[in-house]
Amino acid sequence: MERLHKIIPLLAVLVMTLTTACLAAEGGEGGGRQIWDMVWRIVNFLILIAILWKLLADKIKSYFSDRRFEIAEMIDTADKARSDAEKQFADYQEKLKNIDRDIQEIRDSIMGELEGEKQRIIEEGKIVAERIIEQAKWSAEQEILKAKNSLRNQVVDMAGDIASGLVASSMTPEDQKRLIEEYLEKVGKEH
Repeated sequence: MERLHKIIPLLAVLVMTLTTACLAAEGGEGGGRQIWDMVWRIVNFLILIAILWKLLADKIKSYFSDRRFEIAEMIDTADKARSDAEKQFADYQEKLKNIDRDIQEIRDSIMGELEGEKQRIIEEGKIVAERIIEQAKWSAEQEILKAKNSLRNQVVDMAGDIASGLVASSMTPEDQKRLIEEYLEKVGKEH
């Protein structure tokens, strides 16, 4: 508002100067009406500007002030986003620089795990092989025992057959009778 008070007198002096210059140029006759018409138009225009300034000055100032604040916030947000993006870009570049080393570390780790797994499988295989060998030995021993028992039974059966054949061939009918009588006496005494 203070500026308006400074501008109005300057504008009034300007209008009067223009009016005087126009009157001098026209010679003061017939052209005076056109000059006054132009002066009034300029004055009306200045009054319209003054009224609009009075009514809209605060809103315009507020709009531009708010807009300045919004633009400042947008610039700050953009600067922050740019800074974050640059930091993220730098992080990614650093990771890319170290990617070969990271890949080698992963490869070494996997190879170490594979070697450990290989050793574990070999140890388990040795243990299983030892169990299989022990079980095979035990099974072989059992088969040998069965074979011995079977052979012993066959020998006993053969010996019995041979003995019964010898006894039968060497026994006379009188020996047979005597054996039967002894057996019957023995059975009779027990009952």
